[in-house]
Amino acid sequence: MSKKLPKHITRLLLLLGVLLILAYVAKIYLTDPSFYKYGHYRADAIPELASGEPVYKGSAYCLECHKERETDWLINAHVAVQCEVCHGTNREVCLSPKHERSENAETTIPSDTIRLCTTCHLALPARPDKQPQIVLGQHPFPDEETPQCYTCHNPHSPSNEEPTETEGASVAPISESPVKEPAAVSKCARCHGKQGQGRNKIPALAGMKTAVFIDQMNKYKSGALEHKAMARYAKSLSDEEIVELAHYYESLPAPAPE
Repeated sequence: MSKKLPKHITRLLLLLGVLLILAYVAKIYLTDPSFYKYGHYRADAIPELASGEPVYKGSAYCLECHKERETDWLINAHVAVQCEVCHGTNREVCLSPKHERSENAETTIPSDTIRLCTTCHLALPARPDKQPQIVLGQHPFPDEETPQCYTCHNPHSPSNEEPTETEGASVAPISESPVKEPAAVSKCARCHGKQGQGRNKIPALAGMKTAVFIDQMNKYKSGALEHKAMARYAKSLSDEEIVELAHYYESLPAPAPE
């Protein structure tokens, strides 16, 4: 005489059967009809993707309107970086057939360039040594607030190598200056170079007349000259520090013209 299955086993099997039936019904209703027509994917996705308008069009498309950036970009280290990598895309403005270059056209400019630039330039063991890398908190000077990258670097025309102390200029060593180096020099050196020789398109301070230096710094302080980074640094300096810096930079030999 055969033994009957225990009631709890019978109920469990019935429950599993109901779940399997529900799963099969759900598969029928939830699976797209074109799925597995050509393979393990939805076949209708192919014409849908093909009918879409490309979001990224490459730098050639951008340079049709932004000719002013072409020369610097083509001959510098960022030539391999497409415009949209940093600027992103603005579908409503840049991708519109009626898009025209005008004062009202919005440009996608990243507000946090530190986060953007460190995507490629943050020091990591896996990155090649030839790629410029920085350690946040130690660049450009330790124990000081890190400014936005564009305050010192031109993103469209970065140098291919780290700037040297005398890059692009012939200046005498700082020790030859008859004026003692002020402590506030570190605030200027991060962008203008330790000898005030300037870097890339950042102007030189070496050889600048004292009166001109003081006048420009006072204008940055008052807002007569607009520059976000310079205004911040100027306001952090006292009148005495500005005068000391002015005398110091005037005592340094001016860079030789290129």
